[in-house]
Amino acid sequence: SQIVVAQHKGGGFGVKGGMNYNTSGKYFKDVESIWKNPGASTGYHLGVFYKFGGYDLYLRPELIYTDTKFDSGLGTVNLQRIDAPVLLGIHLFKIASIMAGPSFHYTLSDNFSKVLDEKNERLRLGYQFGLGLNLGPVGLDLRYEREFNDQRISFDRVISGGTDFKSEQVILGLSFQF
Repeated sequence: SQIVVAQHKGGGFGVKGGMNYNTSGKYFKDVESIWKNPGASTGYHLGVFYKFGGYDLYLRPELIYTDTKFDSGLGTVNLQRIDAPVLLGIHLFKIASIMAGPSFHYTLSDNFSKVLDEKNERLRLGYQFGLGLNLGPVGLDLRYEREFNDQRISFDRVISGGTDFKSEQVILGLSFQF
């Protein structure tokens, strides 16, 4: 009889989903916010991916629908977008991996566009990096994501003042590779 060792798979198609937590970058304030209202900056994501490569090094483009919310300083922003991270990963110790790469974001809708500066664009660029655990076809990963450019709230449209914010989040995802 053979003993089967749980480890990562080679290349292939998969599905994923999970939770995201948006952060302001002010981590002590975020911890206080989580304590007071744990669901205030959470969201979810669902999508597909294809993993190219062998057992040590891989490329993993993803196409993800993300629904999230966060506090901009002038109110809660509800945001729906399509994310397309392209991650390069390295497997470690047969079940773990590290990954990083650019992430493209296309905003489908939000409740804050009317007060955003015209310079803000629907297509934005950021990056992701993180760690993953892989047990056969099942994967669990924890990532950090940040956009490169600030979104700016227009001073002309908000009399009470303005603010800048970046989309920045921690992403916990569960995946299944076929």
